Amino acid sequence: MLLEALIIASERAANIARKCREDEHLFKLLIEEKSEDEANPRFVQDFKTLADVLIQETLKHDIGNQYPEMKENIKGEESNVFCNALGERISVEKLESSTQTAELLSKVLNDDPEAAHLLAEEVHRDLTIDDVATQRPDVEISLNYAKLGVWIDPIDSTAEYINGTKDKDCQDCQDDSQTFSTGGLKCVTVLIGVYDLETGDAIMGIVNQPFSSYQDGRWRGKCYWGVYTDTVKCSSITTDSQTEPSYVKVGTNVVCLSGSEDQSIKDKLRSGGFELVEAPGAGYKMLATVVGLADVYLLSKSSTFKWDSCGPHALLRSLSGDIVVFEDAVHRDETISVNYRVDSEAGTNKIESCCNKGGIIAFRNRSIINKIVSLLRDENDGGA
Repeated sequence: MLLEALIIASERAANIARKCREDEHLFKLLIEEKSEDEANPRFVQDFKTLADVLIQETLKHDIGNQYPEMKENIKGEESNVFCNALGERISVEKLESSTQTAELLSKVLNDDPEAAHLLAEEVHRDLTIDDVATQRPDVEISLNYAKLGVWIDPIDSTAEYINGTKDKDCQDCQDDSQTFSTGGLKCVTVLIGVYDLETGDAIMGIVNQPFSSYQDGRWRGKCYWGVYTDTVKCSSITTDSQTEPSYVKVGTNVVCLSGSEDQSIKDKLRSGGFELVEAPGAGYKMLATVVGLADVYLLSKSSTFKWDSCGPHALLRSLSGDIVVFEDAVHRDETISVNYRVDSEAGTNKIESCCNKGGIIAFRNRSIINKIVSLLRDENDGGA
């Protein structure tokens, strides 16, 4: 089943991410600056890690091998070309054996066989659905795999992944899904989204939080998933539309924002009685909306991408929520869902063709979105 395969793939990604944080020497070897045309314009300095590339290519390999009809339509944020200290350009990929993958990674890691072996071991580790901290899916989903595309963000919130520690106010970081994190490793997510190639609609999503809790000297993760098709609507959040898990809050009157959001928008939201919270990572802010820590995640700028939002979008749709275009909702009175087909008019620049133009509003409850749009409708300077 595709859903189960994606959940397991996300856990493999989470294992790699955790492994790279275990050894400080190893982690320092994994950072490389992004080229100018790949860098997110919102950040002064953006980084790509070998972990990013390795996770992305492992996911492509695993899903592409199991579902060959989808192989050419599995896309990610990162280029798989990595440069080592000798200036060699190496295409990172998962090969057929752990030994072969370790040999390839050793070249990237400047002939560090121990580090290469540790990573290759995680890449090729046998996993089952029972190894994942999630609700096991029990649903039959009929899909035409040839008509599906996949967006992958291997490590969302790279800056927190590189620099983050346990939460600022947390001594042991027990698993507490009712606590909103304003920074740290808890804001790191692995994002996988499946969409319909013809309509561009998000239909299946996985959000894996590799650093959900820190217990007994080690990080533990948690995985969330959701499906929304013409015939199936289900998620790991709840299997009964009449009930919610105890940790899911409803009607919090909280809006989640990025620190760079326009002050005029913040002022209007506060005037309407909303509490504003800020956190890094688009994936984490959308996850906070999914589990009810916030009613809405709002971003007026065109600085998220299809790989950021596709997975969380499907999860929100499975819970009767949505992600709509900010500009259309606020300035044109149109609630148009974000679409996941690539913008061919943007040319070859990946960032331009894959960004969510016009900003986004992610939500679970449509009554809340109507209130927010009404507050912001006369706001004319909140765009990209």
